[in-house]
Amino acid sequence: MSLESELTQAFIDGYHVAGKEVGYWGRRFLQAVKRNGGLATAKRMLLPRNEGQRKGLDALLEANRPELTVEAIVLQPRFQGLFTAAELAAAKERLGEYGKTIATLVSERQRLYPDELDPGQKYAEGAKKQIRVNAYERNPKARAACLKYHGYNCVVCGFSFESRYGDLGREFIHVHHLNPLALTDGEYKLDAVADLCPVCPNCDAMLHRGTEVLSIEELRTKLAATDV
Repeated sequence: MSLESELTQAFIDGYHVAGKEVGYWGRRFLQAVKRNGGLATAKRMLLPRNEGQRKGLDALLEANRPELTVEAIVLQPRFQGLFTAAELAAAKERLGEYGKTIATLVSERQRLYPDELDPGQKYAEGAKKQIRVNAYERNPKARAACLKYHGYNCVVCGFSFESRYGDLGREFIHVHHLNPLALTDGEYKLDAVADLCPVCPNCDAMLHRGTEVLSIEELRTKLAATDV
């Protein structure tokens, strides 16, 4: 199989995964890939796009699945040789800029208001909300490795759920990504100790409160400044 054929197959595989796991079926994209091939389709999609044409990209970024986007697949090392430096730069910039915006919106909505259903939709009584997190956070081994090393106290404020709530709070804590997956380019290997840390829900929300995700040190400084 040629490299161009591999690229086409990667787009088709991504289409099916996005449909099954995210609920986004980009049928027009699939038709274009099958009709024109993955390379021609990708080169066309890397041209400047309007808001309507970014629907698929935005949907996948909002679901924290940037690895399924055309841009991320293009940036995979094995495919980069098929594209010009300008096209690769466009893919990288697009993932960074749009991913940053989407990540902020999703973080604010899901972390500050985790019980709310998505706005703009109607739901029957008893409707379920499926909360999606990135693939690394879904991996229980990564979470377990992080907590085995760091423990269950918040690394920002030191809060312990077990100390405050007893058995009910034992082994409860959020796990925060120091390097948000939605803002990474292409493939990303996670170091559970260096890239993850335990934070309480309050500090987790504050880390994502502004337009920029704060570092642990920045939030500690802000917290210390309020102590009197």
